[in-house]
Amino acid sequence: MKIALVIPYNPLEEIGGLELGTIRLANSLQDLGHVAIIVTKGQSGTHQNVTIKGYPNIAELCRHLISEQTYDVVHWLEIFPDKGEVELQGMTSCLLRSCGTKVVIMVATSGNLRTRGKGTLATPLFQNAADHYIISNPDQILEFNESGITEDVSIIGFGIDTTSVFYPLSDNQKTAMRATLDLPNNKVLCLFMGRFVERKRPDFLLQCWQTLNGIHDHAELVVVGSGMGQHDSIEKSLANLAAVTPKSHFRDITGSPEQYYQACDILLLPSSREGQPNVLMEMMSCGNPVIGSDIAGIRELLVHGRTGLSFPVGDRDSFQSAIINLVNDGDYRKLLGQAAREKIVSEKDVSKVTKQYLELYEQPKRS
Repeated sequence: MKIALVIPYNPLEEIGGLELGTIRLANSLQDLGHVAIIVTKGQSGTHQNVTIKGYPNIAELCRHLISEQTYDVVHWLEIFPDKGEVELQGMTSCLLRSCGTKVVIMVATSGNLRTRGKGTLATPLFQNAADHYIISNPDQILEFNESGITEDVSIIGFGIDTTSVFYPLSDNQKTAMRATLDLPNNKVLCLFMGRFVERKRPDFLLQCWQTLNGIHDHAELVVVGSGMGQHDSIEKSLANLAAVTPKSHFRDITGSPEQYYQACDILLLPSSREGQPNVLMEMMSCGNPVIGSDIAGIRELLVHGRTGLSFPVGDRDSFQSAIINLVNDGDYRKLLGQAAREKIVSEKDVSKVTKQYLELYEQPKRS
């Protein structure tokens, strides 16, 4: 089977959860004997043994998909965000379906169907654009119902490599990893990993950390990320906060996030909107607990008091209390971390998730 995995952001140019998840899916499909190619905007090349075909704009990208006619499946992994792109995405999908190509559309992030997929032309196109629709969490069902899409919707999301990439280290290995990353060895390290955009709320995190004076002698904050030039980037304002945030380390986005998960102790995830965050699954798979907002996409895996701690979105007191709790209780961190890894291994291993996608690819086309 030859599969086009189509995404708006190019893994050769920026590395985020969507790009990494797509690379992992492509590799897993290839391991099972299929041909998986990433089609996107920007440059062409190869990343982690996956071929990436880049085009200057979505019009050229869609022309490739229609004219190529060699793909058995075209799998869009997100709604394209720029003006006019969703309509081209919908029209291309309808044309591909009429020519016999299987079309699957995933909406990776909660809210994106509401904000990107609505409109006089976009809504009816999307209703007819795919043989199957994929969402990351149950709350997205409401978005699809609002758009008149009530059938052929499955909750899958991304999977991760729980065995050879995202796994716990021994104490000695963890010490060595901290040395490699130039991080302190005798501190509890709290981690933020992600894009510096509004919905991830890194500004809220830094503001909360600044007043956690009681733990600054034995805990430090590690922030790994970038605004990546996105329209909702808050990188400039975050730089001002960073300059006055004590006991903190700031690093650029990395292609090896597992090193930071393995080196740190707690992931802080204060987002206001997500799909199903890769960072959540990756940190849990490395045997560490997460403190995350009680929102769709997080609450399905982060079970409060079992695999991590949750708090109401924007509730500063609850967030800070959870941080203090886990920083000061190593045994509790270990207990939550073990349960977190067990949950990810059983539910989100990439091999299991890939088989779910293959089952969809092989289903009969929708009439």
